[in-house]
Amino acid sequence: MSTDFILTLDRLQAAVAGAAAIRLRQALEPAGGPGSKVFPPTHEGGQYAWETRRVDKEEVRCVLLDSVQSQANRCELALLDALRDGRLRLPLIEARFAEFSDLRSVSTLEAPHRIADAIFRDSTLDGVPFRDSVIGKAFIESTIRDANGLFRWCPTALVFGMWDSTGSVGGLGTKFARALSAEIIGYGAQAGVHTSSRIDPLGIKNIEIYVTPDEDWTTDAGAAKQGKSGPEKTKPSALNHSNIPPTLSVADDNYTSVKKGEPIRGGVTLDRAELCAVLSLPGLRKLRFPQADGTPDAARNHAARTVLAALALAALALQREQGGLDLRSRCLLIPAGLAAYELIAADGSVTPFTLDAEAACALFEAARLAAEAAGLEWPSQPVVLEPQPKLIELVRRSRAATGVED
Repeated sequence: MSTDFILTLDRLQAAVAGAAAIRLRQALEPAGGPGSKVFPPTHEGGQYAWETRRVDKEEVRCVLLDSVQSQANRCELALLDALRDGRLRLPLIEARFAEFSDLRSVSTLEAPHRIADAIFRDSTLDGVPFRDSVIGKAFIESTIRDANGLFRWCPTALVFGMWDSTGSVGGLGTKFARALSAEIIGYGAQAGVHTSSRIDPLGIKNIEIYVTPDEDWTTDAGAAKQGKSGPEKTKPSALNHSNIPPTLSVADDNYTSVKKGEPIRGGVTLDRAELCAVLSLPGLRKLRFPQADGTPDAARNHAARTVLAALALAALALQREQGGLDLRSRCLLIPAGLAAYELIAADGSVTPFTLDAEAACALFEAARLAAEAAGLEWPSQPVVLEPQPKLIELVRRSRAATGVED
C-alpha cells in the first residue's frame, strides 16, 4: 500500500467524525540483535506474564514486555518532556515538594492516577483542599455526558483513562475508559536460564560470625546479641561477603526452575517483538462537551474529540522519537523498520500513513487552536498545589525508614 497519505487536520477531523480507529504497529528487536536476551517485567511472585496467542491460525507462546498501563505512563512522560521543551501546550497540575530536593514536584503527567491521584487529593489549592476547589469539583463532576472539566484541566485522563477511586465515594467514583491502548508483546518467546555467582576479592570464607545488639555484625562472640541458645550467629554470605559459587536454574515446560519450582527470571529470547497501539475513535465519540449552561453543541464536541485524538497521536510519536524503547535493565528494544500507522474506516478499509513527532506536534497545535476558537480554552500556566502537612510528614517518615536523605 502507498504511504503518501498525509494526516492533515481536515482528514483527522473527518476520521474522528466517522472512522473506526487509528492503529500503530511497530516491529521491534533486541538491541543486541537476533537471539540476544531481553528481560520482561516481573509480576507477583517474580513471574513473567506468559500467555498463548493465536497468530496466523497457530498458537504462539508470548510474553508481555510492556503493559498497557506502563505504555500509558511512558507516553505521558514523553508529553511532559515536550511540554517542558516548549514543543506543545497542555494543562498541567503539579504538587510541589520544596522540602525534598530530589523530588521537587509531581504533575498530572507523572502521577499514576492522573488528576484523581491521592497526591493531589491530599494537597491544597490556595489553602483549600484540592477536591473542594473549583478545579477539583470540575474534575469530580465530569462525566461522559459533560467532560468539560477534565478536558480543561487534565485532558490526558480522557485519552489514557481515569478512575476516581481515591475520593470519598471510593470505587463509585467517575470512570473514563481508555481511548488509547498500547502494549509491547514478545512472540515466540523462550525462557532463558538463570545464573548467579560472585567472587569475593577479599577471599572471605563462609564462616560463622555474630549479630550485635544494634543489628550490626562482629567476630567477637562476647559482643554478640544473646538468643535463647547463646550468641546469635550469621554468615558472611548473608552480609554480601564471601564467594557465591556459580549456580544455574533451568526452566521446565511451565517456566519454573526444575530444581526449586520457582519462577525463572533468566530473561527470554524472541522470534520478534511488536508495539501495537489502537486509538478508539468510537470511544472518543462517546464524550460530550456541552456549553456552560448544558446546551448540546456538536461543534464543541467535534473540536474537543479531535484535540484528544491529536494528543494521543502526539504521545505515540514523541515516545517513538526517542529512537529506542529502554524499558528496563537489559530490555532495550529498537525499531525494525518503519512504523505502520493505519487509519481504519468504518467499513474496515485501511489507509496507511506516516507520522513523525514534528508533524504530530504540529497537527496537535492546529487541533488545539481550532478547539480554542470553539470556546475550549486551556490555562496557559500550571496550577500549583501545596501538599498538606500530613502528606509531607508521611513522605519524610517513609524516607527515614528507608534511609533516603532529604
